[in-house]
Amino acid sequence: MNVALIVDNRAAVAKALTYPDQARALAITDTVSYAQACEFLKGIKALRTEIAETFEPHIKRAHEAHKALLKEKADAEAPLADAERITKAALVVYDQTQERMRREEQQRLQAELHRQEEERRLQEAIALEAAGETAEAVAVLDEPIAAPVVAVAPMTPKVSGISYRETWSAEVTDLSALVAYVATRPEFAGLLTPNMPALNAQARSLKGQLRMPGVKAVCTRDVAAGRR
Repeated sequence: MNVALIVDNRAAVAKALTYPDQARALAITDTVSYAQACEFLKGIKALRTEIAETFEPHIKRAHEAHKALLKEKADAEAPLADAERITKAALVVYDQTQERMRREEQQRLQAELHRQEEERRLQEAIALEAAGETAEAVAVLDEPIAAPVVAVAPMTPKVSGISYRETWSAEVTDLSALVAYVATRPEFAGLLTPNMPALNAQARSLKGQLRMPGVKAVCTRDVAAGRR
């Protein structure tokens, strides 16, 4: 698609450059100067419209070309993205399975060491009891068991360029409970974000009659100018 990247708008631009100084020179002191300022403002609107009409067709074509290129790029990458998603999911399942097996083996070995220590304690207590040292035998049985900690190495092999990362996120399960929590802890007020589109809609509807704790209606006044 052929897109014109340079637009000949030199006359309009040269004219526009004179407008800031003209605006600064305005002195609105009576109805006549007020009317003149209004006409000047409408002139600004007209020139902006002229510039917009000059550039918009080119901007539209450039935008359409940009969208077309993005679509072509996305279409080219789509099979690879699908393959990447499938492969990553399979790798995560394997890694999670290996981690579960590692934890189970670690727990099994830990339990076995605990059992062996219990058996050793029991045999020691039996020997002490047979030797008439009943108090010592009871003390041996009552002593907490501290079996050695077992550490089983990860079972998923390390491959250069491949790593796993955990991504944590929060899920609000009870908004009312969260609001009540923040209400007593002002330092966490940033956890609650006002719904500004909804609040602005309320302000536009009710205007100065808006009555809501913690919210006030704000009115700003501006000038709208049409073309000459």
